[in-house]
Amino acid sequence: MLQNLRTKTALEHGGMLIALMCAILAIAEAIGWGGADHLKIATFLSIAIVALIAPKIASLSVGKDGFTANLAQKIDENSEKIDSTKVVAIELDNQLEQKLRQIFEELAQIRKALESGSGEAQVGVRRVDEELPPATVNNDPQKGRFGGLEKNEGLVIGAEVKQSEFDPEWQTVTITVRATSDPDLLKGSVEFFLHDTFSPDYYRIPVVNGEAKLVLRAWGAFTVGAIAGVEKTRLELDLATSRNVAAPKAWRER
Repeated sequence: MLQNLRTKTALEHGGMLIALMCAILAIAEAIGWGGADHLKIATFLSIAIVALIAPKIASLSVGKDGFTANLAQKIDENSEKIDSTKVVAIELDNQLEQKLRQIFEELAQIRKALESGSGEAQVGVRRVDEELPPATVNNDPQKGRFGGLEKNEGLVIGAEVKQSEFDPEWQTVTITVRATSDPDLLKGSVEFFLHDTFSPDYYRIPVVNGEAKLVLRAWGAFTVGAIAGVEKTRLELDLATSRNVAAPKAWRER
């Protein structure tokens, strides 16, 4: 690697020296020292240009349209930046879409409650939360509230963890609830309960193609609870200890 860098630097310096000499000779021709030969001037300038760009050329090909040169480093760098930006944009877009969907879901529930004349605007997560056991773990509020089972009554909760493109210190967590065998067990939507540092910390995700999927960005591991299916089955996944989740050790221990 170091040897390649030294060779590349030497080529660039050599190209600059040749370009400088050709530029001086072209100027000399232009002011008449060598007879002002226009062909020589054009030749010197062409050599100078080639000497400057040659070290940056990765490949050179000849086709029906003439010469085609590919500049390696800058093109590769720009391609990587473009690809990285696309991934970050998709990651942020998915999370923003989920948050907006949840806001509209809560507004729809509030409107329904008000139109029913019950006078109760506390719907959705607040009502469901009252039916759950109280939190007993201070730094992991959903721990133990959903029975501690990843698989229960034909449903399963799992997660995929990978490094976030937005920030390497964070992980992108894709949490999925699906049926293990009978797809009819999972219909409608799934309620996800997260650590209270998330905002929102509750999501209602519709079931699409037999599964409900929630994508988050997290700095550390936590327990996620879910209520799913016709029977309101409770599921629980501890991202810090689950053997079914592959995640960096440092992230698990935060």
